[in-house]
Amino acid sequence: MERCKYAYRQCTRPRVMKKDGQLHRLCQYHRDKANALQRVYATKRRDELRAEKALANNNQLSGIEPMPFERAGDDKEQAYDWIPADDLACLFDDNNDTEGGGRFSDGEELTPEQYAYIQK
Repeated sequence: MERCKYAYRQCTRPRVMKKDGQLHRLCQYHRDKANALQRVYATKRRDELRAEKALANNNQLSGIEPMPFERAGDDKEQAYDWIPADDLACLFDDNNDTEGGGRFSDGEELTPEQYAYIQK
């Protein structure tokens, strides 16, 4: 069996077979190493392309003027007067869960570590 054709140093390991029966150029060790480096490079390249695309979108959107916002009434609180306070209270009170299907339907409480993680 032929030896690995690693370019930077002589390798005495045998080349591995492809699925079709032909020989790869490298041994299994150097193939794994090359594939790992290729994955890192591909991930880095995808991240760079995403960043370029986001920058292009931001530059494109920066030229758009925002729509002016006008309140319905003169009083700032008047816009929220149509929502009954009792309806808003259910958004902030965890004790209003009458059916037991709230945020944590299994009844499990957050541990201090989980709560600290969420607050990050």
